Amino acid sequence: MATQDSDLERPAVLGAPFIAHHPMWRRMLYVAIGIFLSLAAATENALLSANISSVAGEAGLTSAEASWLVIAFVSGSSFANLVVIKGRQQFGLHLMQRLMLGLDIASGLVCVVWPAYPALLVNRALNGLMVSTCVASGIYYFIQALPKSYRLSAIVLGICSVQMATPLAAMVPVDTLTALGNAGFIRLATAMSALCLLLVVAFPLPPTYTARVINPLDGLSAGLLYATILPLTAVLALGRTLWWTDTPWLGALLVMATLFGAAAIAMELCRTTPLLQVEWLSSWVVIQFVAVAVMERIVLGEQSTGVSGLFSQAGLINDQLHTFYGFVLAGMVCGAIAVAFLITPKTIPVLCIAALFLIGVAAWIDTGSNELSRPREFWFSQMLLGLGTTMFVAPALVYGISLVLKSDPSHFISTILVFSAAQSLGSVIGSAVLGSLHYYYQQYTLLSLSQQLPATADTAARLRALGRSALSSMLQTQSNTLGYLNVFGFVRDLAIAVALFMLGRILWRAWRETGQEKPTR
Repeated sequence: MATQDSDLERPAVLGAPFIAHHPMWRRMLYVAIGIFLSLAAATENALLSANISSVAGEAGLTSAEASWLVIAFVSGSSFANLVVIKGRQQFGLHLMQRLMLGLDIASGLVCVVWPAYPALLVNRALNGLMVSTCVASGIYYFIQALPKSYRLSAIVLGICSVQMATPLAAMVPVDTLTALGNAGFIRLATAMSALCLLLVVAFPLPPTYTARVINPLDGLSAGLLYATILPLTAVLALGRTLWWTDTPWLGALLVMATLFGAAAIAMELCRTTPLLQVEWLSSWVVIQFVAVAVMERIVLGEQSTGVSGLFSQAGLINDQLHTFYGFVLAGMVCGAIAVAFLITPKTIPVLCIAALFLIGVAAWIDTGSNELSRPREFWFSQMLLGLGTTMFVAPALVYGISLVLKSDPSHFISTILVFSAAQSLGSVIGSAVLGSLHYYYQQYTLLSLSQQLPATADTAARLRALGRSALSSMLQTQSNTLGYLNVFGFVRDLAIAVALFMLGRILWRAWRETGQEKPTR
């Protein structure tokens, strides 16, 4: 490093690197590294999730097997902060960077040599652990590069970079990912991890502010929590595919998650130095924070579940949607820039409310589509949704961190874990809720359309001429389309309702504070 220890600024939280004063060229380099680390880490999984059908088909996987790849990543990502944050706090960021990236690279090389399904599952789980480290590292690089007055903007840029991974991954040619089964995807993902490792080794951050924090019982607590997250994620991811009430073992998984979760909570309540601050997490403020974050992930599923499903019905694949995802990416970039300049502790609620209204407007526009709608007709609405995505997610995390700094730094792990789980599991919940609603709306509409056919001799003659299969295909297409339009309407209503709830809460708090002010003489 080019700085002396006396020039280092102590960070606000344990496990973060000290903050040094860098020359301009190093600041610019750190900005580039921060963007790349955040983008690359999230893009590795987005390459799979955005092209899951193509990758699974070329690799010879069933839809259920492909879903387990998503489950492995989401459960690993949700659980990662328990391991990664504690590791950073005791052993330092540098060691955790090298360890997590090294494990991810090693598992990727194993998949290249032995492209079997079990190896791919392990790779996805380790990738979930790696993402947490790289995203945090990206934020720390931004913090090193920007002046002290722009610390909130540094967090915003790091989190917003993660959101941009999905449209970027969707713009990668499908043939590149499906080359030689799943080898193309694995090679590209492993190469990005290797480049991340090269950057953090060649241009390291300052030393980490560490302390002895790991307790022998932390391992047992972490194991119980992972045993809770994994089956819960599996139920949410597989429920709409296997259907909730048709697969008994999904109920067994849900019971397992409940039992392990209860055991983890009971154990944490009995510990003097718990891994999770259960009382803090059960406070009304945190519950509202988590509920709004999950609702936000549900409404953002309008794109990944609703619009993408409508395109799939039309026979379109990602290679035909590059311009569409370019507009989504442009919206996200505009949102990131706007939030980076506008964010302050006072504007966080305003930004979140504005983001939800934008998402509601986007969904309202999409309700006017039909089975003949094509990607260009969604450019504007999905650009609005991309704008709303980055305008909400980053301020929500900043709000969670502000809760920690105003209360007790020991709540940091709990808050980050809850936010990460709300984002990761919230995405799965969003797909499950919107996918199940679409199935319900589609079946209801199909039955309604079938009953509306007039039972006359003239109609029967036309049906015979048309053919039973052609009629069935027409009804299926119409009911599918109307099902998606109903999903768009649900997203519109939910986004507006959450925005109004947040606005009402702000106005109520302002009214209470005004009423409590005592007049001065």
